[in-house]
Amino acid sequence: MALERMQVTNHERWGNLVKTWSTGKNYLDDDNEYPIPTTVEEFKEQLAKAQVFMTVPERYTKVQFVEQHLDTIVVRLPPAVAIADSEEKLSKPGATYPLPPFYKRLFNGIDPVIPEADKFKVHAERIGDYTISFCA
Repeated sequence: MALERMQVTNHERWGNLVKTWSTGKNYLDDDNEYPIPTTVEEFKEQLAKAQVFMTVPERYTKVQFVEQHLDTIVVRLPPAVAIADSEEKLSKPGATYPLPPFYKRLFNGIDPVIPEADKFKVHAERIGDYTISFCA
């Protein structure tokens, strides 16, 4: 199946762009404006302007922003096909659970490796976290 994922090169810039969209305050320390994009093209333009360096697969045709409120539980359900794709990749011999590169910085320059026996456990934990995460 091999589902192509979005890949972020600069996670800090990406997080600051999200903070900018959420608050209306520019966290990117530049003179640009970043209104919430309504099209994929606007989304890509802002990624470039903000120097996020994110690849966005061609299959994306829409962008949707969901503003969470303090009195509302928002559960973001990933597409079933994305879960199946991840499980298929993790089932292959020698497959490791992928972590974003900034985790290496958090572990004093050591690349954290998820043990083979734990990769499906971590997969479930990260999906669970992803679905209800609030700003940490």
